Amino acid sequence: MNLSATIDDLISRLETFEPNSTETPAFIGLDGYIDKIQKVVQSQDGQSRIYYPTIDDFGKRVEQAAGLSAQLELVTQEMKLGGNAPIMAHALASLGASNYCLGNFGAPEIHPLFEQIHPQSKLISLGPPAETNALEFDDGKLILSEVGPFQPISWDYVKETVGLPKLVEYSNSAKFIALVDWCNLPLATDVWRGISQELLPQLAASARHFFFDLADPTKKSQAAIEEVLEVIGGFTAYGTVTLGLNENEARCLANAIELQTGKTASTELIDVCAFIYEHTNLTNLLVHPLNRSIIVSPQGTQVIPGRLVAKPRISTGGGDNLNAGFCFGQLAGYSLETSALLGMATSGAYVQNGKSPNRSELIFYLKNWKTEL
Repeated sequence: MNLSATIDDLISRLETFEPNSTETPAFIGLDGYIDKIQKVVQSQDGQSRIYYPTIDDFGKRVEQAAGLSAQLELVTQEMKLGGNAPIMAHALASLGASNYCLGNFGAPEIHPLFEQIHPQSKLISLGPPAETNALEFDDGKLILSEVGPFQPISWDYVKETVGLPKLVEYSNSAKFIALVDWCNLPLATDVWRGISQELLPQLAASARHFFFDLADPTKKSQAAIEEVLEVIGGFTAYGTVTLGLNENEARCLANAIELQTGKTASTELIDVCAFIYEHTNLTNLLVHPLNRSIIVSPQGTQVIPGRLVAKPRISTGGGDNLNAGFCFGQLAGYSLETSALLGMATSGAYVQNGKSPNRSELIFYLKNWKTEL
């Protein structure tokens, strides 16, 4: 691909995009956290602190404590709304796509932190939010979550709390339905199956896009992974289905498919992507390692180069912003290649600046990216 020309084309599209203020084109669920964004102190001199720069450095310190114990100091950089669904919903709304967002945002009242969400994202709360300590490093993050509030969230619970007629109302106009954070909701597969079997048949006929993000499936059983992949595949009866994964998630999923099929995938990531696509019922597979995106679709495999942010201001939520940018591109009718580029730019601007970009901020980021080529 000609990256410079693709960036120019994307900038032109974003500059002329006019959202339809009467539409709510996206419906997103199904989590909600209070996020503490934190650093781990490596050394201290008076009031001056130096933080562990990498996960490897921190891991070596933890390993040294085996059999001895240790005390580690955490410094909270920020408290903010969190969760794959609300972060993605906020990012989509910031770009110009209104949405409904279903999840745990407070009960009986919405928690004040969720008032930070963009006004074009309308919250539907199922209960109190979960809590996350996000330990951030230059090369990644460790997400430590208490997800007890998600324990009762089954499909029946969702129907009883919101009402199936209301769910139909909220999602009937949606051109895009995104379901995320499967790994942290014990009954997420039940919810996703219920949406497929009970909600979608009641919606007006439309060419819909469905987007899925499992989050890290490492802790899930082989049977659970096989079951959710089957449920996701069932959504193809109602529209285009895209599964989004980071590199760790892609390799975990490939390992599960190897156990299921008895076949072996190559260790090269591009081959891992093709292997997953071959053994799942998806329209598109989007895999996003740190420095590029890989898309597998009926048109073949595409690799879109990315841009690394050397010193991220924040990393928690970067993947959710990437998902939002990609989904915005698909909503706007952009190609898969352009949508993936838009996703990486949205994520990059978020990681660099510490907040989800609006279209003007995104265009500024893209112009700077082009000057570096």
